[in-house]
Amino acid sequence: MYQEQIKNELEKKSVIIFEIGLEEFAIELSTIKEIVRSGQIRKLPKSLDFIDGIYNYRGEIIHILNLEKVLNLHENYLYKSKLALSKVKTKRKKKYIIILDIAGVFIGFFADQIVSIAHVNAENIVGLSPIFQTSVGMENIKGIIKFKDRPRILLDLSNLLNEIDYISIKKEEIKMQKKRVD
Repeated sequence: MYQEQIKNELEKKSVIIFEIGLEEFAIELSTIKEIVRSGQIRKLPKSLDFIDGIYNYRGEIIHILNLEKVLNLHENYLYKSKLALSKVKTKRKKKYIIILDIAGVFIGFFADQIVSIAHVNAENIVGLSPIFQTSVGMENIKGIIKFKDRPRILLDLSNLLNEIDYISIKKEEIKMQKKRVD
């Protein structure tokens, strides 16, 4: 009985559920470095279109991604109805920055709200069916979590950026570090 309880605990995943616009997503808690209140973001001229700017995180400069653009969320707001778009604009607060460590690179993104932290049994995470439709690229989806109230997409943000994007971000970080030293 005790071994079965340990097995069940090991099969559970801790996830954080957050909101961007009108959508709620989940990511594994183990990928998150920290969640901080939204602070001063500095826009960079000529930066990649999906980067909102840079943020000073404990003395380290990190890039803040626009997850809506990266995941193509802006493409699918209830068929771009005027009512849905107006709700998104009035609701948007960008209250939090979720900071991730992806392959040794700290990257952040805005979340409008942190909904909850949940412990999910592995059997409640299902794969995608071939007819599943979403604007989010399949490479960024780990599965669908079946919650009692409604399902949510479990994101896999390790595939968020390709190698070229990582190189571009690293180059910008090096430039920013040099400017701070000078």
